[in-house]
Formats: sequence, structure tokens, C-alpha cells
Amino acid sequence: MPAMVARKCLILAIGLALVARLTLSQETKPQPVRITAQLSKPDSQGRQTLTVRLAIENGWYIYANPVGASGPIATTVQVSAAVPLREVQVEYPQGKTKTVAGETYRIYQDEVEIRVVLRRGESQGQLDSSPLTVAVRYQACNDQICLPPRTVKLTVNP
Repeated sequence: MPAMVARKCLILAIGLALVARLTLSQETKPQPVRITAQLSKPDSQGRQTLTVRLAIENGWYIYANPVGASGPIATTVQVSAAVPLREVQVEYPQGKTKTVAGETYRIYQDEVEIRVVLRRGESQGQLDSSPLTVAVRYQACNDQICLPPRTVKLTVNP
């Protein structure tokens, strides 16, 4: 009987160690992209410029928009507010070219700014001044691996 209890304790300890290791490895995945956003004051027509800055660690890159070839996940920015926006125009920079296995792609490296010109909606005759929700989707790669696509959500106050 004591041998059976010891075996069960050993199996439980191994299982807990595996769960702890899996949790630790998920928490320590590299996150080579830092994202910030800044919003200008609205003009009399309710137009604002949102500047989304992506700081990409040395040795990493993300795919531009447009990418230039099918397959990779293009970087996208989506913006929403409590009152639907009347206009959203995302201005993606061209990016640099990179050729891999005969395919040419456009990428962003180091730092990139994506400008979004938006026009606020109205509610009860007043321009909306609620915080914006900004969702940035990208896929980060280096010369060895590509991380799974990731969506980062930010709240930007007016």
C-alpha cells in the first residue's frame, strides 16, 4: 500500500511540474512589439488624427499593409468609439522589402507610425468624446521563427 501511495504522489508531482513549466513557457514568450497611441484634439468638424506607434525589437519585423504577397498576416489597425465613427482612414506606411524563398514581402522594422484620420460621430447634437478602442493586429517574425498572430487592444482617451 505505501508503494502505491508513493507512486500516486510521484505522478501528481510530475503532473504539477509539467503544468508549471507549460505556464512559465507561455508567460515568457517573446513579445517583440510595443504599441502606443496618441490622439490629437478634434477640429471643429470632429476630425482627429490618431498616431499608432509600433516599436519593434532589433532582429524582429512585422508584415506591412499591404504585404505584397499572399500568405503572411498584414498589420491592421481598427478604431471604434461608443458612438460610431463617421469616417476612419488608416494610412499605412509602405515598409521595406524583404525576399524569403523567392517571395517578396513588405515589412516594418525598428519603429513605424501608422496614422489614422477619423471623424467623430454625434450624439444628441454633440460630438462624441468617449475613449477610442484601438485594435492592432500583427505577426512578428525573426530569421528563425514567426510568432502566432496577435491582436493588442488599447484604450485612448481624448
